[in-house]
Amino acid sequence: MVTFNFTRSGKVSFTIWRRVLATAAGRAILPVMTEETSFPRKTVFALTAAGAIPFVALVIAMALLEAPTNSTAALWLQTYAAVILSFLGGIRWGLAFGRPGGSTATFALSVCPALAGWAILPPAIILVPSPNWFLAYAGLFALQLIWDLRSPGVPAGFKPLRLGVSLVVIGALAGAWAVQTWLF
Repeated sequence: MVTFNFTRSGKVSFTIWRRVLATAAGRAILPVMTEETSFPRKTVFALTAAGAIPFVALVIAMALLEAPTNSTAALWLQTYAAVILSFLGGIRWGLAFGRPGGSTATFALSVCPALAGWAILPPAIILVPSPNWFLAYAGLFALQLIWDLRSPGVPAGFKPLRLGVSLVVIGALAGAWAVQTWLF
């Protein structure tokens, strides 16, 4: 088991614990290793914000560009959404992998965002092009956000960071739906 403690100065300390048999009646948990390191909060925030920029920029491009370039922007937006859903699933996989005894359900659920994001892409682009696919992507990001917000044991600062960027992404995808529904 690993525990993380964050300080206001941007330091994070973590302790790796192992179980040992303390008495015949039960187990005790003893620390194996403790380390303190610097946590680059500003870098994490900047990279997270940078990851949201393509969502907003592509929706603006969809609204301002004329056909067929606006359709290309829509294609890029849907593809980028699938990539980011894969990334978010990878985060959850990594969190589960970092905990001894990670649950099978968590590992299985962590691949669902990637599978769903990439499964939506062919019908959205080739089979049944529709603005409603943007709402499907927004729904997937909302489900991922709910899972992240309800999950115990994620590092401090993860939930507020995910909430902010997810609201931007969901808003951008809803904006893409609105652009394709009302402008084109």
